[in-house]
Amino acid sequence: MRVSAFRGLSGLACGGVLLASVAAAQAEPAPNFDPSRIPGIKAAGPNYSIVNPVRSDGFLRVYRVKSPYGDFGVTSDAMMQARQRELAAILELDKITTSDSFNRALVEAGVAPIKFAGNLIINPIQTIGNTLGGIGNAMGQIGSGMSNAGKSQDTAFGGFGADQKRRELAARLAVDPYTDFEPLAHRLQKLSEAAAAGGLVVSGALMVIPGAVGIVVSNVATGDKVSTMMKDYSAAQLMDINRTKLGAMGVEPPVIEQLVTNRAYTPLDMTSMVASLETIKADGRADFLRRAATANKREAAYFNRRYAELIADYNAKGGAITSFVSLGDFPFNQTRTGAITAVWPVDALSWTDGTAKAMGRINEAHKRGGFPGRPEIRITGQATATAKERLKAMGWSVAENTRF
Repeated sequence: MRVSAFRGLSGLACGGVLLASVAAAQAEPAPNFDPSRIPGIKAAGPNYSIVNPVRSDGFLRVYRVKSPYGDFGVTSDAMMQARQRELAAILELDKITTSDSFNRALVEAGVAPIKFAGNLIINPIQTIGNTLGGIGNAMGQIGSGMSNAGKSQDTAFGGFGADQKRRELAARLAVDPYTDFEPLAHRLQKLSEAAAAGGLVVSGALMVIPGAVGIVVSNVATGDKVSTMMKDYSAAQLMDINRTKLGAMGVEPPVIEQLVTNRAYTPLDMTSMVASLETIKADGRADFLRRAATANKREAAYFNRRYAELIADYNAKGGAITSFVSLGDFPFNQTRTGAITAVWPVDALSWTDGTAKAMGRINEAHKRGGFPGRPEIRITGQATATAKERLKAMGWSVAENTRF
């Protein structure tokens, strides 16, 4: 298996660039798991069920999910937890859109009832009229939208108000407004178009949806800030904000464009990753971001975001990060003592052939670097006994169930 933490940690499941001459001593098969026994995971819900067993690839769990919207795969516990929230959100949206009160509100607003299987029919004159009435208060969104036309996930004019409504709706449901999960993305778009056309009457009907009124961002260091930004700014505005922050970190303009226009990341992914790195005044951030810009799969992009969030939380709790370094194409950090550490969003570390080769290459790079102290890897999940034994023999310590 070829692996790259920046491009494909699954990527770790899907491939990358880790080749090593080190033999896979005492390799073990990647374990399988009963989904009902995985912390933070619900094996089944009203509109989905996880296929048992859940496979793993030596680093992450790889789920297969059956649902009325089609079967799909999910890589990593963190992404599965996000999908569970999104599946719950679909239930809420379907419940609302089939209610008499909601459809009465649509009719009163001059908007045809929603039919998810068909096209949403709205009154274009009313849509344009409502939108133009609010242009005076949205010049910032329009300016960013025009300069990022064709690059961002919203249109130049915020989808005639639909982008703002989508963000409001996503906040009610505590989900990413620009989710790549098509069944939810479809519903958010249809409802946001209806809300933009129907104004406050339709918005009022939507407000009965229970929710935290905040988009879920898992890291402690920047969570509230990012959640607020996602509600208040369009995707195009976020692109401009992130460009400025990335430039301040020393990232070159071509790499900045590669990052902010990379569709493997949602605007939430990019904003959270950039905001997290902004809190760490350390060398090497630009190098991490150059590698992150090359991610071409959703799994790799999500890993990069989670790594940035975790290391920001670690640093905020006194981790004293002084630099970002790459060992064997994996992200690591150096602390104030000079020692090497990593905080990886890894679910289930096992000593597979791929893991052995990856760690062999990492260990050789660590030796060449001459770093002091005992290197450590902190993972959000657990490691097998064999993996811990092999790493200890190589001089590495492993900390499991890392939380901040």
